[in-house]
Amino acid sequence: MIYWREPLLLWLMLLPLAIVAVSILKEKTRQAKLVDPELLPWIQPTKRSRQDRLTPLLVLSAWILLVLALAGPRTPQFTPNDLSSATDRVVILLDYSDSMRAIDAVGPQGVVPRITAATQLANSWLDQDEQIVETGLVAYSGRAHWILKPTVDSNLIQHFLAQGDELYLPTLGSNVVDALATIKSLTSVPERKTHIILLTDGDVALEKRESLETALLDLHASMPMTLNLIGMGGEEPVQVPGHPTAATRLESTYLKALASLHQDFNYRSSSELLRQPLMEWLSIQSKRITPENYDRVLWFEWFSIPLLLAVSLILLLIRRSQSRRSDG
Repeated sequence: MIYWREPLLLWLMLLPLAIVAVSILKEKTRQAKLVDPELLPWIQPTKRSRQDRLTPLLVLSAWILLVLALAGPRTPQFTPNDLSSATDRVVILLDYSDSMRAIDAVGPQGVVPRITAATQLANSWLDQDEQIVETGLVAYSGRAHWILKPTVDSNLIQHFLAQGDELYLPTLGSNVVDALATIKSLTSVPERKTHIILLTDGDVALEKRESLETALLDLHASMPMTLNLIGMGGEEPVQVPGHPTAATRLESTYLKALASLHQDFNYRSSSELLRQPLMEWLSIQSKRITPENYDRVLWFEWFSIPLLLAVSLILLLIRRSQSRRSDG
């Protein structure tokens, strides 16, 4: 977002328009005093040539650029998180069921276990130099557990994600409903939207699918939220580690069916989101920094760009004027 050091100076851009409007009004008044109304078309000045129209356009452009430079456009180079974080929050759900140990997911470093690809993908959304909203981590298998309550400390989030594939939860299963109930326990504020990101292979038992769909719709009814389902793994069946007779694959069809339950639900592939900034692909806008907090922000000043452009136009106008004199 662009901020201005002296935003009131931007009103000066209207000054040329005001001068032109006053000049036109005065000229019409003068002409009305000179001749009768029916004779006005005969005393109108001839239309200017293209060259003549270019000069006032250049003058106007130079004036606008000078005003922009004086107003001082700038963007935040470093902003404390408490000043820039939006009211939204993000909760990342990581599926730690046995099927997520299957080795068929494509990560940044090749084919890896699904849970490894999931944690690497989530880690790629965070940049220490970029601001983020409050983000929490929930891991679930037979039960759900808070790995990290929502925080704006991206270093802490990345620390847990970097070790995420080494985590083993105490219970077996794939209890997504319990993970959603964990999110429901968060304080709900009407103006705060919760963005839920579920990284899973969609391997949910048939008898549990109806309760999952009901839980998703109940959660949406209880708080403002969005849901992003991200499929992990391959479409071809592979063996579940530790279970020689069990096979698993990415249930993308079922995940897409979940996404179709509501317009705020989406299904996304992991490949399209790799290294995409979290706030960017979730379309979360940071709140504007208020003037009383400007002193706490490190700014990047952009005034030199419009200033240099304005000087270039002025030099061009001077050169055109000199060439016309020499031609005259």
